Amino acid sequence: MTTSPLIRPYRGTPAEDRVARRRAALLDAALTVFEAEGWSGVSARRVCERAGLTRRYFYESFEDVDALMSALFDEITGEVRAAVRAVVTAADAPLEELARQAVSSGLDVLLSVPAKGRFVASAQSAGGPVAVRRARSLDDLASIVEKGFDAQGAEAISVGSRQARVAAIAAVGAALRIIDSWLSGEIDVTREEAVTWSTAAALGAVAAVAAVAVT
Repeated sequence: MTTSPLIRPYRGTPAEDRVARRRAALLDAALTVFEAEGWSGVSARRVCERAGLTRRYFYESFEDVDALMSALFDEITGEVRAAVRAVVTAADAPLEELARQAVSSGLDVLLSVPAKGRFVASAQSAGGPVAVRRARSLDDLASIVEKGFDAQGAEAISVGSRQARVAAIAAVGAALRIIDSWLSGEIDVTREEAVTWSTAAALGAVAAVAAVAVT
């Protein structure tokens, strides 16, 4: 169980700031350990060694390794969602170009530190709390895409309001399956090919839902 942080400042630094810095250091260390040793190699001991902190500080922020890995997954996918949201809410472009920009921006986050992409790809086969986080992340991405559909207008995507959620879920699932496969080395393509095919898969999923919607 996590313990409550002390509230008194130390050398002018508030306690909550020190806790936040230690938590960030542990998350960074977890990603480094994962990169070197894989998912199964991440332990409280190894992460603390890498971060230069004692286990007392580990349990100050995380109940266990599952909580640490879940938090790391949330942090990375949160960056991806922010990048996709920025494109969807700010860009004024046709749906095809908007989809490509969104896929490319999200992928840029995962490639900025290659271990991030490998971590997210590995999470697709992880069970426990991370699996719950992954499902929630997909739902959150679908919500962003659905709002993008609203901005495009029904005539642009040929999907009504009742089908928009289905189309968004299908688009996100199709695109991420290709991206995950590429990040994990399952398919051998270039970055641009990964973006192109992920975009095509997303648009194809939307078109399929639209086709059913009008029959």
